[in-house]
Amino acid sequence: MRLIELTANQPSFKRVAFNRTGLTLIVGRHRATKKTDLKSTYNGVGKSLIVALVNYCLGSNKNQHFDTHLANWAFTLSFEHAGVVHSVTRTTGESKLVFDGEESSLTKYVEALSGMGIFTMPADGIGFLTFRSLLAFFLRPKNGSYVRFDRPQPEWKDYQSVLCQSFLLGLDYHSAVEKYKQKKRLDEQMGLADRYKKDQELREFYLGEKNVEVEIKELATQIKRLEADLAAFRVADNYAERQQRADSLHQQQVELTNEIVVQRNLLSDLELALNVKPDIPPSQVIAAFEEASLALPELVVKRLDDVQAFHRRLHENRSRRLSKELVAAEQQIAELTRLAEQSRKDLDAELQFLNAHRALDEYAANNAHLSDLRGRERRIKDYLQLLTQYTEEAQNIKLEMAQATVRANQQIRAAHNHLEFLMDKFREYAKELYGSVPAGLTVKNNDGENQCRYDINAHIQNDEADGINQGKIFCYDLLLLTLRQRHSMGFLFHDSRLYADMDKHQRFSLFRLAERTCRENDAQYIASINEDMIDSVRDIAGEDFQRLFVDPVVLELTDAPGGTGKLLGIQIDIRYVDD
Repeated sequence: MRLIELTANQPSFKRVAFNRTGLTLIVGRHRATKKTDLKSTYNGVGKSLIVALVNYCLGSNKNQHFDTHLANWAFTLSFEHAGVVHSVTRTTGESKLVFDGEESSLTKYVEALSGMGIFTMPADGIGFLTFRSLLAFFLRPKNGSYVRFDRPQPEWKDYQSVLCQSFLLGLDYHSAVEKYKQKKRLDEQMGLADRYKKDQELREFYLGEKNVEVEIKELATQIKRLEADLAAFRVADNYAERQQRADSLHQQQVELTNEIVVQRNLLSDLELALNVKPDIPPSQVIAAFEEASLALPELVVKRLDDVQAFHRRLHENRSRRLSKELVAAEQQIAELTRLAEQSRKDLDAELQFLNAHRALDEYAANNAHLSDLRGRERRIKDYLQLLTQYTEEAQNIKLEMAQATVRANQQIRAAHNHLEFLMDKFREYAKELYGSVPAGLTVKNNDGENQCRYDINAHIQNDEADGINQGKIFCYDLLLLTLRQRHSMGFLFHDSRLYADMDKHQRFSLFRLAERTCRENDAQYIASINEDMIDSVRDIAGEDFQRLFVDPVVLELTDAPGGTGKLLGIQIDIRYVDD
């Protein structure tokens, strides 16, 4: 697959025609003013926008920035694959596009690209291994794409990176898929354990704070007892009414008992009153005076007799009254005793009924408690079953992973010659940029308990420095292009940010290597580059300057007034890449 042309439906747009082989340069220059003009710039003229537009036309997701700022713009990309020229036109704000003259959805279009054989995709399909993911190594689409050689999409996880690299490096990518799936299954089993850790009840068993077997036995005993109790449960429809009657009878029993006590106290008082003796009779008074040799007058004696007669009548009347009250009290006590006995019998009957029957809400409460016990028992049994299953399954998965690691070691040994070729080719490219500086590409088996089958490491000494790291990215991408492992990509497109921190000698060597290698392999190396980067190598390029930095230029973009020198031909501020 090689790029031919990028155009738009707006006349102000600068057409980009890509050279068929070798270098294609899009240069950002100052407008025709003195270079001492501090306000002149070639940033924001549209160099990186070309990368975004090519990516857009090759099936990237909907771009909200394009839809907002470039309404009704239509961009057309022509490209060639297997000797056939294809064309795609994508209009901002629309869900449909036109591919080879026919309207298509974005999904169908990407499927068509995947089916063209640009990448030799597996027939059964593998998640993450797609036309779009593999394209990123040949068209790094974002600012963050130039940070790591193995992350053309900066948001990728380790597995996605290893999968795509193993595919493009000619490694056994099925082994990478196998380990990913094994680790995923193991993580799912570990997730069960994490779930139990979060369950407060089961956590006690998981951490060994309670004995699960003892707990199940106790629960079984409680459940059996409660089931038997519920089986014998007799629900009374009028249970509440009978309960109220029993309470009323109990209160009546208390009141009757208290009243009997009062009446008995009254009876005791009456009996005591009846036993009171009369006052001293007059005869005793007279005898007392006679003993004292004193004589009472006859009138006094007569009056004493009258008093005695009065008191006798008074005593007799009082005795008759008290006797009547005594009889009434005894009758009252007898009646109260009878009522109390009847009340006791009635209360006993009600209590016997209540003991034999229960309320519906009590039945419901017991039934709910039984359900809780059964639920707890079921969860604990599930825990035991799943814990056993988890332990066995986890061990089986770990065994599978260990066996896969052994196979991977064997495969890597069998691929020794291919790995040596990768090492030598990467070293060849790196040495052209950095001379005798140690460099290489290694592929090792990752035997850790993780998702990655391979540890793929591209290294150039001191590559933590930005300029050398960018050189490493270039060498790695060029290696993938020229390997032609499972792909027929014919272009490699780098943005100017790749060259920003490079020393001028490495920058010159990079373009010389890219030009020679791409011509030898009938491929395109497309680069957006700033004028100052070109000027910096003029003194060391010698006779190669014209061939490498002048002849390959297909478009120059400037900061001319009104945006006329920019790619879109208009002045517009647009953020077209989301990192």
